[in-house]
Amino acid sequence: MILRLISNRPQSAEERDLEGKADVVIVGAGIAGSALALELQKRNISTLLLDRRKGLDATPRGITFQPNGLEALEKIGVLDSVQQMGSAERILEVRDWNQQVLLEADYGLLDHPQNYIMTADAVQVEHLLGSKAENLGAQTIWNTRFQEIIWKDGIAQGLRCNVEDGPSEIQASIIVGADGPQSHVRESIGATTKTKKYSDSFMVGLIGPVSELKDRARQYQAPGKMLGIMPAGPGATYIFYCVGTRSFEDLKKEGLGRFKDEVTQAAPELAEGFGTMEAWTRIAYFTPSFIKVDPWVGNGVALLGDSAHTFHPHAGQGVNLSLQDALALADVIADALSAGDTSAKRLSRYQSSRKMFADVVGQHAHYTSTYALSNNWLIKRLNRRALSKMQKNPKLMKKALEITAGVFTKKPGLIEQARIGGILP
Repeated sequence: MILRLISNRPQSAEERDLEGKADVVIVGAGIAGSALALELQKRNISTLLLDRRKGLDATPRGITFQPNGLEALEKIGVLDSVQQMGSAERILEVRDWNQQVLLEADYGLLDHPQNYIMTADAVQVEHLLGSKAENLGAQTIWNTRFQEIIWKDGIAQGLRCNVEDGPSEIQASIIVGADGPQSHVRESIGATTKTKKYSDSFMVGLIGPVSELKDRARQYQAPGKMLGIMPAGPGATYIFYCVGTRSFEDLKKEGLGRFKDEVTQAAPELAEGFGTMEAWTRIAYFTPSFIKVDPWVGNGVALLGDSAHTFHPHAGQGVNLSLQDALALADVIADALSAGDTSAKRLSRYQSSRKMFADVVGQHAHYTSTYALSNNWLIKRLNRRALSKMQKNPKLMKKALEITAGVFTKKPGLIEQARIGGILP
C-alpha cells in the first residue's frame, strides 16, 4: 500500500506526482508529537503523524503544566485555550500523613510570566494541538505500527509501517520518534539507554471536584507514601497515588471501595470527589522509570518526549520539557531541510541545546522522589529538614522552584543542590 500525502505548501509538478511522501514523519501523535507537527506546519514543512492507537483516547486523564510547559504553550499559540480547560494554582501545599503542613511552595516567587501551575484533561489538550496541526495541513493516520526505517547510504529516507489494511512505505527527509519510553524508533538508531525502574507504582486519574482545595494544589507524603491532588478544570480533580509494590490485579482484587477508603483516610477531602464512582475506568496504573538516552539523533532521525528522556512523575516535568523540546526541534529541522543536510551532525544542535535541562530535571526528580518515599531514617530526617528550610527561606524555595518549574538557565552546582536537598546549611 502507498499513502498519498498532501502538503499545504505550493507543490511543483514533480512533487504532485510523488506518492507516500512527507518532509517529516512523526511516530506518535501524543501531545509532544502533535505540538511538533503544528510548529512544522507553521513553517510550511509537510508533516505526517502515525499512531498505533485507533484514535484519540476517550478516557479523560490529568496532566499538570509547569511554567516552562505553559511558556511553550504560549509560544505555540494555544495557552489561552488550554487555560479555559484547566485550573491554575500558585500554591503547592505539602502535608504529611497526619495533615500537618510541611511546606507551601509559592510559584509566585518565580520571575516568570507563567508563575503558576495548571492542571487540565490531557485528552482535550492533545485534541486541541492535533486539530490545529491538521488545520494547517498535517495528517494523522491511526492504527499504524512502525516497523523499520528505510536507509540509503546511512541516511534515513523514510519508513515502513503496517496500517490497518496492510504494509506501507513512506518517504520522508526526517523521522521523529515520539513513540514513548519503549521507543522502536530509538532502537533503530542504536541509541544506548540507562534505565532505572522504580519499585513503587502509581494510580492516576480524574475524579470529581474537591471544593476544599480552592486556589491550591496539595500533596501528601510520608515514608513509602505519596498522594497528589490537583484541581483540573471545571468539575474535575486529578489525583496520583503511590500504591507501593502492589500490582493492578492486586488492587482490583481488593476492590474499588478499599482503594477509595485508603485514599480518603489520608485525604478526607477526597470523599467529595469520589462521589458515586463505581468503576476503575477513570483510573490508570503505571510503574515509573528513569531513562537516560544517548544520542537523541541519528542521520535523518530525532527523538522527542519520553523516547529521549523519561523521568519520575514526582517532577511533573515529562510533558513540559517535551513541549520545549518540540519548539527547539522544529527550528533545527527547518534549518536542516533548508540546508539539505539531515545528518546527525546537523541535527545534534537539538540535543546539545536541550540535554542539560533533561539531565538536571531527571536527577532532581530522582532525588526528590527518593526523599519523599524513602523509609531510611536519615533520608526521612533530611527530607523534613529540607522542607522546613525552604519554608523559612524564600530565596532557597525560589531556587528549588526554578528547577521544579523548568525555568533555570544553567546547571546548579553541587553545593547549591545540597542546600536545596537540606544536606548543607
